[in-house]
Amino acid sequence: MESKQELRQRLRAASRLLTAEERERWSARIVEQLEQHPRWQAARRVGLYRALPDEPDLSPLMACSGKELYLPRVVSDTELVYLPYSPGMELERSRHFGLEEPELEGAQPIAPEELELLIIPALAFDREGYRLGRGKGYYDRYLSRTGAYRIGVSYGVERVDRLPREEWDLPMNELIYP
Repeated sequence: MESKQELRQRLRAASRLLTAEERERWSARIVEQLEQHPRWQAARRVGLYRALPDEPDLSPLMACSGKELYLPRVVSDTELVYLPYSPGMELERSRHFGLEEPELEGAQPIAPEELELLIIPALAFDREGYRLGRGKGYYDRYLSRTGAYRIGVSYGVERVDRLPREEWDLPMNELIYP
């Protein structure tokens, strides 16, 4: 079995082969599936994310009204929190991965147990819903503290039967691909 690092390198290379049109079309399909999903429709407090170039772009969902939206913010070398997001809110580029994140100053993170739904990206998921992220463990640590329903999203450039796992890895409840 390939190591996580070898898998990351191979999957990033495969992802770079996607055209801008494919990324846009596939992201739109994922957004459409999420909008029609009963968990999305029922949830009031939802954790989303701002996409990096190799992740599905869910920005159309960020204009949603009737929901409390939260975006992750890396606050230390080991921790992320989810901060409130309102449509049109100015975001700042973080030093971690170059993510666009809500400003920390003056913001109150939502308690992990208060989120109802989390939409989480990954380089890949396996058949059982385990994810291969970027290797820093931010989501892994956060997931251990929340009971939110977890939907993993990915372009699914390459499907993996079984990913290498650590004892702290937690699977998604469900996966959505284009």
